[in-house]
Amino acid sequence: MRVIAVVGSGIAGDEAALAARKTDPKARVVMITRDPYPLYSACVLANYVSGEIPRERVFLRTPDDYTRDGIEILMSRQVVDWHPDRHVLCLDDEGELSYDRLIIATGSRPFIPPLPGVEKEGVVTLKTLRDADIMRDVQGKSAVVVGSGPIGIETAVALHRRGWSVSLVELLDRILPRLFDIPLASSLQERLESRGIQVFLREKVLEILGEERVSGVRTDQRTIPADLVILVIGMRPDLELAKKGELVLGVSGGIQVDEHMRTNRTDVWACGDCVESQDMVTGRKGLFMLWNNARIQGRVAGANAAGDTKRYPGSLNLTSVSFFGEACASVGLLSSDLSPTEAQVIHRKGLRREFWLVLQDNRIVGAQALGHTERVGGLVGLILRGEDLRKTIIKGSTRSERRRIWPLRGLRRDLLRLSNFQ
Repeated sequence: MRVIAVVGSGIAGDEAALAARKTDPKARVVMITRDPYPLYSACVLANYVSGEIPRERVFLRTPDDYTRDGIEILMSRQVVDWHPDRHVLCLDDEGELSYDRLIIATGSRPFIPPLPGVEKEGVVTLKTLRDADIMRDVQGKSAVVVGSGPIGIETAVALHRRGWSVSLVELLDRILPRLFDIPLASSLQERLESRGIQVFLREKVLEILGEERVSGVRTDQRTIPADLVILVIGMRPDLELAKKGELVLGVSGGIQVDEHMRTNRTDVWACGDCVESQDMVTGRKGLFMLWNNARIQGRVAGANAAGDTKRYPGSLNLTSVSFFGEACASVGLLSSDLSPTEAQVIHRKGLRREFWLVLQDNRIVGAQALGHTERVGGLVGLILRGEDLRKTIIKGSTRSERRRIWPLRGLRRDLLRLSNFQ
């Protein structure tokens, strides 16, 4: 009987195990995870922290689900060594697991900067359910969130909903700097501040204050009192196991895989946040740590480890963030990713909605929206096809072409105003 081992139980590992089982029903599929819980959604941890959802709604699977699907899951277990030449994983209880095929889905870990005071009680991240439990148990009234990516924004909103005084500190010139250009980022900042969340941009955290427990944060411009400090300034691939097996890493630091999610070892596949993949829009290699990318990668890796030849088409940088009941979304490139001579921009702003379209050489390469998020999803096809819009917008179009560009409705006049849209 073929043994397929999966290390990691996030969405990538979970999908990989299911795909392996489906592709080869006779195989023994074993999942090993250091987590004491079955699969849960990291995307809703902030909602749990805020009290909007109960703890049980965080979980996506139960231990019984794995049994029903024919997957052995070893929870609260860790791979401490790996002998790839012998096809053996060494576990923390001195046990060993021999495998025929291996899938690495070890995910990512929060980056913790070497700040003075970072070890104090009350300094946390928000990556795992345990992190969320710790945040729920903290008694206090003021918090400082360091980092304004999606997790930082959702954490700030969650604590504000609980009645905390919240300050958000960002080193760069805008919130959500990887998702939005300054106009929409500024609108989002105004909405946070109108709710009472303080936002400090272009500030560097120098020290976390306090004795054994945190009492505040000192930046290069001010001191902010805090009973809780949340560090959400980025994730790094968890490469501990990959390095033990001498897997080749890509230019961005993730595990290098081919289009089949296979590593440099022919019997080892990798998927999820720990791998480097290719951006479907730009063709660039990078780390695209998003739920849907990990889910698809897991399916491809699991199926191929069990004998299939599926291809991963590439990663899509499509991200949505919800706060105070409002949704915003971003896909593709920012105008700030391009030179001023390359970028063409259309900006529409209404009372509660805002839309930002980025073009290069008359082709859509990015879109951002506050409200109107259905337009962003609808533009994905146009972005991936790299379609030159001049024919459709200026020279007329068939009914099928008009249906294809429905997300651009109402923008014909704006497009015609672009200097080289001739």
